Amino acid sequence: MKRIFHVTTFTFRELIRSKMLYIWLLSAIVFCLLAFLLSILSFGEVHKIFMDLGLVGMEWSGTLVLLLSLAVTYNTEFEQKSIYLQLAKPITRGEYLLGRVLGFFSVISLVVLGMGLLIAGLVAFVGGGQVSPMFFYSSVFLLIEMFVLTTLGLTFQMIGTSMVGVVLYSMFTIFLGHCVGQVEWLLNQNLAPAVKTVLRVVHFFLPNLEAFNLKDRIYDPNLIFGWEQWREVLLYGFTYSFVVFLIGWINLEKREFM
Repeated sequence: MKRIFHVTTFTFRELIRSKMLYIWLLSAIVFCLLAFLLSILSFGEVHKIFMDLGLVGMEWSGTLVLLLSLAVTYNTEFEQKSIYLQLAKPITRGEYLLGRVLGFFSVISLVVLGMGLLIAGLVAFVGGGQVSPMFFYSSVFLLIEMFVLTTLGLTFQMIGTSMVGVVLYSMFTIFLGHCVGQVEWLLNQNLAPAVKTVLRVVHFFLPNLEAFNLKDRIYDPNLIFGWEQWREVLLYGFTYSFVVFLIGWINLEKREFM
């Protein structure tokens, strides 16, 4: 456990030194200005606009930090061979990968939660409204989604052979993960058996990111939200992450560094 903690702290410091938090600051400024502009031009409630755009900004900021972190660390770890410094120590490759996942997730959580606190402050002090409990629930769901994407991205990093490929794989999977609903709709249509077979395979392997999408239903009066929903999302998120982590671990064990 101590060795995992050392890898986690090393990864956290590595990403902080790469100025990833500047992305958060820029994203926060852009989304806050956009929310303020829309609140002036629209007739809606200002605090709802802040919360809606804030949740979108949190998701985009976390995803952007993840993709850039994957690009930066692939360059340093695999192309500049700094991974040798980590694996030369008395540490297993599984501990190394788990530490990397936790380090990445720590930085992304810092970005997402920092922006969430900023949005909550704007809602309370500028928008003149009360922060809905659903905003906090949506933020937690978003953190679970970021954990799944972090594990998935680092697994791609263990499998990929180039920095561009790792980033493209991650982007493509994230995009398709948000299109799971459309894939399910296509499966209910009258399509050729071969097409349905391909869609079923895609649907099985893709992460269902819409399972974490609570922000689109934050004002839904028919939404029933309780322990059952929490249990379902937590079970799906951590089960999918565990399976993906095992795939990344196996590929890292088999990978030879020349």
